[in-house]
Amino acid sequence: MLNDYSQNSTLHGLRYAGDNKLSASERSFWIISFGLAVITAIYFIANLVHKWQDMPVIISLSPKATQLTSIPFPAITICNMNNARKSVARNILENSSKLKADIDRRLLSDFCDEDTQSMDSSMDNFTGDWDSLKKFMIRVSQPCHEMIISCLWANNPKDCSELFNPSLTDEGICCSFNKVKSDYIFRNPKDISYLNVTFPNPSANWTPENGYPPNTPAEFIPWRPWGAGNHLGLTLVLDAEIEEYYCSSEVSYGFKIMLHSPVETPKISSFGSFVSPGRETSIEIHPTVGMATPALANIEKEKRQCVYSAEKQLRFYRTYTQRNCIMECEANFTLMFCQCAMYYMPKDNYSRICGKKDEECSDKAKLAMELRYSSALMNMNKLLNGTHLPNCTCLPGCHWIGYNKVQSSSPLANSYKIKQTFLVGRNSAYFKKNMAVIHFFFEETQFTGFTKGELFGFTEFLSNTGGLLGLFMGFSFLSAIEVIYFISLRLWCAMSKKKKK
Repeated sequence: MLNDYSQNSTLHGLRYAGDNKLSASERSFWIISFGLAVITAIYFIANLVHKWQDMPVIISLSPKATQLTSIPFPAITICNMNNARKSVARNILENSSKLKADIDRRLLSDFCDEDTQSMDSSMDNFTGDWDSLKKFMIRVSQPCHEMIISCLWANNPKDCSELFNPSLTDEGICCSFNKVKSDYIFRNPKDISYLNVTFPNPSANWTPENGYPPNTPAEFIPWRPWGAGNHLGLTLVLDAEIEEYYCSSEVSYGFKIMLHSPVETPKISSFGSFVSPGRETSIEIHPTVGMATPALANIEKEKRQCVYSAEKQLRFYRTYTQRNCIMECEANFTLMFCQCAMYYMPKDNYSRICGKKDEECSDKAKLAMELRYSSALMNMNKLLNGTHLPNCTCLPGCHWIGYNKVQSSSPLANSYKIKQTFLVGRNSAYFKKNMAVIHFFFEETQFTGFTKGELFGFTEFLSNTGGLLGLFMGFSFLSAIEVIYFISLRLWCAMSKKKKK
């Protein structure tokens, strides 16, 4: 039967190996050649299987351009570098009310990174209380309506108090534009230590994965861009109040600005850009949007290296993003390692707020989290006293959105026409020293996104395998049928003929 198959097989070279008319050396030549072809085909197919199993994902450019109006305008968080207003700080230092003054002085020294060795340690019980800290921060921070003097949205004058809301960040209380209300950021906002902010505009349940709910009105936050160009973006006039600087978070004065997703809490202290007063700044926004094909969900999470929202629920945040996951992981580790959490971190109402005496511990925790994938962490193990870092596995979302920017600025010209509404109680010299004019806008009305999908589906794997088998052996689907035929029907027929004889 084997000889019969080799003489009649359609596989390349095999019939010569079974041809009795050929010499032994010729038949040996074809047997060796066929064997080498089989070994080579197996080698390349093994490489293909390895690639299919270990590298099943490819990121490619989306075949269709994405319309600008299908994504939200970025959330914009603006912070004055001034940690405390001078007039309020002096009032605190001169206040004679014993307990209240001591608490405020301790908080002021914490915020301004001053020496607290000589201060009463009993104040730690009060400075670690969220309500006391929140009242202090609101008192010493520059209010949004005083920092943001003028707003133009799509070239239309707007009340800035309707566009911006106070926002808690690692720079203190800042002002955020186009950030959804806390109900859509946190899972249980009433159980979290956060600012109680009343939003003048309704918010939509937007997520990077699902986008806007169907038929979402245009006035729902996050707002969508009107188009490209600075006349269809956001223009702001900011007041730095330089004379009110008591202590700055940097060695300069001005503003920190960060573009981020509407459902994320920004770490503006580490990633914010500087904007100087007395200058006009242009910020061109370049969005990056990533999507995933439905077939990607069938690949293991460790291999596709991204997470769907339904696969991982965060404790505090309602929407999974990599930044939200990292922030929550850092908060949990700081709470475990230092028995306190930083004021800007997500936490429940019962967690103690880290104060000045916890600064060394919280700095170690922060650095350890930032270096957790670095070889430099080997030196951190001694500082952590054997405490193991949590395995957060904060992979990127399979659907994501980001905002890159190109920033440029130039000094305000002497001929700049200053509206009288900007000069209430001020002169033109004050304006050019303290004010900053900023334009946020998109450069294009369409952009190319990214799609994450299967590098090899089963169809691609089958076709590539078949191509290799066909190249080296002439093997096809009918060749497999041929093998089945010879070991079943052909064999049965041959045995039946023998019985009849």
